[in-house]
Amino acid sequence: MALSRQDIARSGLKLLNDVGLNGLTLRLIAADLGVKAPALYWHMKNKQELLDEMATQMYRDSAAQRAVPESLGEWEGVAYGARALRRMMLAYRDGGKVFSGTYLADMSLIGEHSLRRSIEAGLDEGRASRATFTVYCFVIGYVIEEQAVRPVPGEFDERYRETAGEAVLGDADARFEDGLSMVLSGARGWLETPGQAG
Repeated sequence: MALSRQDIARSGLKLLNDVGLNGLTLRLIAADLGVKAPALYWHMKNKQELLDEMATQMYRDSAAQRAVPESLGEWEGVAYGARALRRMMLAYRDGGKVFSGTYLADMSLIGEHSLRRSIEAGLDEGRASRATFTVYCFVIGYVIEEQAVRPVPGEFDERYRETAGEAVLGDADARFEDGLSMVLSGARGWLETPGQAG
């Protein structure tokens, strides 16, 4: 069987839902693919390379769902992308942890800047990138925390029942929307305020 990095990443994503990130090993993936573990090291040097490829595969597989409708304004598009990124990570157990801090192996997946029109109209691209990166970081951090409380969709870690209130165990979608609104408002305000340090 000729293996590709994508085969290995897809197997890892499939197993992730069963065993979680801590239980995922190259040996387990090799068994799932019907090969010996050393065969995987031809393609992946270590677990970090595996995570990079898994994150890339997550991103690649969700491209259609992340495509921002052209009818949306720029900031509506940023919000749309943030929601799609969250859905992408929530589709996998520990998806936020897998995606955080990884290097996308296929940078062509990134596409154009979500604030491209404003950049073309004179907005500093570096500042625009910092603003959208802040939104991106919020989404990843939120999902990591959301999945800590609810490691498997529909269930939550019982340890939080006694110590956490509605803010943690309540409607995760509503809390995400509140946080996203705050972060988007802050990012827009920061970009619109003259004299901000860049």
